[in-house]
Amino acid sequence: MVICKDETKLPKGFPVLIRKLTLLEQDNDPEWFHYHDFCEITYVEAGFGTYFINGISYDVEPGDIIIFNQVEPHGWIVTERSMDVLVLTFAPEVVSDPMRSSDDGYMKPFFYLGSHFRNLISASDERTDYIREIMEDIAGESRHKEKGYEGMIKADLVRIITLLIRHYENENPSTDISLTEKKRSMKRLEQAIYYINSHYSDALALEDVASRAYMSPNYFSSYFKSVTGRGFSEYVTKLRLNKVQELFLTTDRSVSSIAMECGFRNMSNFYRLYKKHVGPLPGKGTKENKK
Repeated sequence: MVICKDETKLPKGFPVLIRKLTLLEQDNDPEWFHYHDFCEITYVEAGFGTYFINGISYDVEPGDIIIFNQVEPHGWIVTERSMDVLVLTFAPEVVSDPMRSSDDGYMKPFFYLGSHFRNLISASDERTDYIREIMEDIAGESRHKEKGYEGMIKADLVRIITLLIRHYENENPSTDISLTEKKRSMKRLEQAIYYINSHYSDALALEDVASRAYMSPNYFSSYFKSVTGRGFSEYVTKLRLNKVQELFLTTDRSVSSIAMECGFRNMSNFYRLYKKHVGPLPGKGTKENKK
């Protein structure tokens, strides 16, 4: 799993963005995850796929809803040719005034994740159709931008989140893990992950990366695994192998040249790791495979 931060920027002044997207099976990359600084509600309009969040996979179909908070790394694959989704993203402050503690309850579905929390709300839930209708109203207000549209969108957001609260109060009464703790965990690793993703071809030492998170190597190692679900070495290896696969698809360079560029200095070790994590090398015309 490779974790990157989504740099999508919400509109300034009124940070709400709603889009209809078509996700393509040909773009599937189950090893790439991202997180972002905003909350997200995704409604599946057509097609089928799988979302991966917090070590859990959710198979989705038309009518399903998936929600994410600001710090949950997540990824997905499309299991047919394409999947159409309606994606609503917004900053928490749109519906939660930090000066009023009474507003905190509005964000409960995003901010407090209990041990039995599910990011998926099934199409069989009576609320999903209603939520989709409200999302379509928000899309219309965003397009036309008539006078007072921001107030209308905020009211619609509150309606959606109220429906989510009612759903989760029935499905998940226990809420024992706070978003603050999760956000702090990801924030502490943010610089380290950025450094790894930017310097994967270099000789990455655990001590150097740990220092960027202001942690001892031993503590960083266990902390990194608890947050990402992978050990430091495994994360780096998978990142490099993903880059190798990209170059196999886009160039005709030799295997050794590609492996060296992606950070593998020992070819015997590279072949062993590639076979273990990916499988046989592709017979795609690289120089070694032509011999």
